[in-house]
Amino acid sequence: MKIYLLLMKFLFIGALFIISDNQLLMSEQHNRDTFLNLYVDWLSSLYDKGVELTAYVVFSEWLPVQKNESVSNDQAREVSLNKARTR
Repeated sequence: MKIYLLLMKFLFIGALFIISDNQLLMSEQHNRDTFLNLYVDWLSSLYDKGVELTAYVVFSEWLPVQKNESVSNDQAREVSLNKARTR
């Protein structure tokens, strides 16, 4: 429940920032349309950044590399992608 409320507050404050930064009067239809487009673009940007962050975390090297086994992050990423493709 707390996470839901925090998410709603975050989205609401984001909407207020969009309205104030663009000086939109919400009583006019044109401004509401502009707000809707800007808000959807902002949500899309949030989603894209979330995907990028998740991919970074997933492909990070979490285990230490053994002395006799020196594998770079690129090689480990390539191996994990090949495993995922073969499934």
